[in-house]
Amino acid sequence: MRRALLILALLPLAVICGQAQSVGGVPPLDASHLLLDGSAGGREAAGSPFVFSDFREVVAHLPDTATLYVRPGVYWVDNPYEPAVVRGENGREPFGCVIRGRQLAFIGLGERPDDVVLASARGQMQGAVGNFTMLDIWCDSLSVENLTLGNYCNVDLDYPLNPALSRRRRSDAITQAHVGYVHGSSLRAKNVRFVSRLNLNPLNGAKDSYYENCHFECTDDALNGTAVYRHCRFDLYGQKPLWSTFGPGAMFVDCDFYVKGSSREVYFCKQGGPVTLVDCRYHAPSDSLYIGWTAYPQRWLRCYQKNFTLNGKPYVIGHRQPENTLVMDSVDMPTDRPPFLRINRHEAEIQVGGGEPLTLTVDGQGRQVAWRCDPLVMVEPTVGDTVTVSLSCEQIEDPISVPVTAYAVGEDQAVAVCMVTVNPAPLPPPPFLKQPEVRIENGVARLDYRLDLQGRRDQSFIAWHRLDADDCHKEATLAWSNDGPQRTYRLRPADIGRRLMATIRPAHNRSGRGELTEVASRQIEEADVRGRDSLVTDFSDIRCGWSRGLPADAWQADGFKPADTSDYEWSFDPKKPMWEYGEGFNGAVGKGLLQAQRGARLMYTPSPRTYGDMTLTLQADPTKTAGQGFGSATGQYMDVCLKFDTQTLTGYGLRIIRTVKHAKAVDFLLVAYHNGTVTPLTDPVSATCYRTGCTISLALRGGLLTASVETATPKPADSTLPHAVSLSARVGPNPFGGIHIQHTGSCGESTTMLHRLEAHWEL
Repeated sequence: MRRALLILALLPLAVICGQAQSVGGVPPLDASHLLLDGSAGGREAAGSPFVFSDFREVVAHLPDTATLYVRPGVYWVDNPYEPAVVRGENGREPFGCVIRGRQLAFIGLGERPDDVVLASARGQMQGAVGNFTMLDIWCDSLSVENLTLGNYCNVDLDYPLNPALSRRRRSDAITQAHVGYVHGSSLRAKNVRFVSRLNLNPLNGAKDSYYENCHFECTDDALNGTAVYRHCRFDLYGQKPLWSTFGPGAMFVDCDFYVKGSSREVYFCKQGGPVTLVDCRYHAPSDSLYIGWTAYPQRWLRCYQKNFTLNGKPYVIGHRQPENTLVMDSVDMPTDRPPFLRINRHEAEIQVGGGEPLTLTVDGQGRQVAWRCDPLVMVEPTVGDTVTVSLSCEQIEDPISVPVTAYAVGEDQAVAVCMVTVNPAPLPPPPFLKQPEVRIENGVARLDYRLDLQGRRDQSFIAWHRLDADDCHKEATLAWSNDGPQRTYRLRPADIGRRLMATIRPAHNRSGRGELTEVASRQIEEADVRGRDSLVTDFSDIRCGWSRGLPADAWQADGFKPADTSDYEWSFDPKKPMWEYGEGFNGAVGKGLLQAQRGARLMYTPSPRTYGDMTLTLQADPTKTAGQGFGSATGQYMDVCLKFDTQTLTGYGLRIIRTVKHAKAVDFLLVAYHNGTVTPLTDPVSATCYRTGCTISLALRGGLLTASVETATPKPADSTLPHAVSLSARVGPNPFGGIHIQHTGSCGESTTMLHRLEAHWEL
C-alpha cells in the first residue's frame, strides 16, 4: 500500500487534478479546497490554480475558509538552508510563517502521519534570536489531521519514503524551538505527530483544544496546558512537560507517557494547576521513579486520577502531599472535559477578633455545589454557589491554614479549594524591658536589649549604619535584617574614627513593628577592628534595596546592563530591588541571596589602600538542575570578580556563561575588566559542574590568576564533559581589592542562589 502511494505521489498532477481529481483521496479542488504537492513542478505543471508545491505560497492564497490537502513529502515552512539569523518583531518571537483565516483545515493524504511533514529547523540562538516558532495561526477554528508538525532544530528529520529529504538536526544542544500557536476559539488535532524538544508548543493558545491519537516528543514547558488529550502518546525527554494548567487544566484520557531521560523525579507541571488523568499509563526505566503534579504544589491544588499505573502497577501521583490528589478509581467520570469548579480565590485570610467575614463564590454552571470545612471555621450556607466563612474559635497563638472546599454534587466530582489562613488577633509591639545599647567587643558591635516577649518569638527589625564624620547623617548601610533580628555587625577598617548607629523596630510574631529607636555607639577605635585581611558573609545581612554611592567597607546592591549584552533587549525596573533574600527552590537549597531582576549586580568596596594578592571563595546553588545555569544562550552569564575597582569597573574574574554548544553544561573562562570592557584571558571550558553545591574559588597570587569550580552534585552519567574546572592566566598587577558579582541571566527558574562568600587580602 505504501509503495502504491509513493508511486501515486510521483504522478503528474495533471492526471490527479484534471478529470480524475479524486485519485489518491483528493476531493474535487476549488478556491476553498487546495492541494499542496511537493512532487509537482509548480502550478503551471499542474494546470490548476488550486495546486501548489510550496507551503508559503499556498498559505498566501488561503481564503478565510479553506481546506488544504497535503500529499506525502517534506514541506519547509522556513528555509533551513537560509544562513540569515531571524529575529522577532514587536516584542514577539520570530515566526516561520504567519497564517490568517477564519476556518482552516490541514489534512495529510499519506497512509501515516509521518508521510506528510511540515517542518522548520530553528531555535533560540540556533538560527534565530528568540524562541523561534514555526507557525503563528490566527483563525476562529483550526483542524489538523494525519500529518507531522516538527521543529527539527534539535531532532533529526528521518523521512523513509524518500531518504533524500531527510535532514540532520541543526544542533545537539537543546534549545527553545516551537511548533506553533493558534489564536482563536477551537483547535482539533487528529492523528498528528508533534516533534521538537524544548517548548514544543503543539499549536497552543486556542480557547478549546482537543488532540486525538496524536504523538508528542518534547522536553519541558512544552504541552498545551488547557487541552483534552485522548489516545495520545508522549515521549518525555525532560521532567516537566507542562508549563502551567491554571483554569480547567489539562485532561488526558487513555494516554501513554514514556520517560526517555534518567531523572529520578518527574512532574506534570512546572507552575502547577489542575491535571486530570483517566485510564493513563506511565512507562519508565525504574519503578522507583517519583511522579508528582508539580515540584512545589500549593495546598489548594486538586488534581484527579483514575486507573493510573506506573509500569503496569497502580500508582498515586504526588503522594508526598496527598491532599493534592483525588483518586477516582471507583467513580464513573465524564471524559469529554476536565472536572472543574471556578472559585473566586484560592487563598484568603481572616482574623480572630476582628475583620470582615470572608465571601467565597464558585461558578457551579447549573450544578449543585456543597461545602465542607475545618472545625476552626464555619461556612453558611453549606449548599450554594456563594458562602460566608467565619470563625468558630476565639483564641489562637499562631496563624493556622485550613481548607474550605466546594464540590459539585453530581457525576463529574469537581472540587475547588480555598486555603484560609486564620490569623491570631494582633497585639501591640512588645515594650523594652531593657533599653537598647551598642556594645563593642572582640571586633563586633552588638545591639544589647531585652523585650517583654511573654514567650513569643523576637521578630524585631534591626539595621546598622555608619555615621559621617560630623555624626549628623547615616553615611552607609552596613547590615540588614533579612533572616531575623541582625543583632551584630562585624567591624571594618572604614569604621575607625566613626560612630555606628543601630536602629530597631521591636516586634514579635503577633505584633507589627514598633516605633523606630536609634542607638549610637561610641567612636570606633583602631584596636576595636579585628580581621582586617578577611571578609565573610552568608548574605543574610545585605540590604537588597538599591544602594547609592560606593561607601568603603560596604556592599552595594544595584542593577547594571553590561555593554556586551547590547545585542539582547532587556531592562530592569530601578524602582524595584534587584536582589531578594529567601528560600530557594529546584536546585537552590535552603536560604540565600537570589537575583530578583535581570542585570542584578553586587559589589563590595574595601577601604582605600593598596591591596596585594587576594583570594575569594563563593558557594552557590544554580536553580537550574541540569547544569545549564541560565535560561538561554542570549548573553546570560554570571561574572565573579576579585582585585576589582568598583569605581572604574576594572579587575579580574571568572565568567560562567550559557552558550549554544551544550544544553546541560556551561562555559567557564577567565576575563579581564578594563573600564567596563571585558576581554577573555583564556579559552572557554565546557563543564557540568554548575549545579547544586557549587564552589567557585578565585585567586590572584604573584601575577597568576587562577579559578577552580567544583560541585557536590555527582557527575551526570550520560555526559563526557569534565565535571570540574581549573583555569589560570598570567596577568598584570593592580592595587585594587574590591569584589564584583554581575548576573545577566533571566530570573525565576534561572537564578543562582548565593550562600556564602569568603575573601582574603594580603595587606
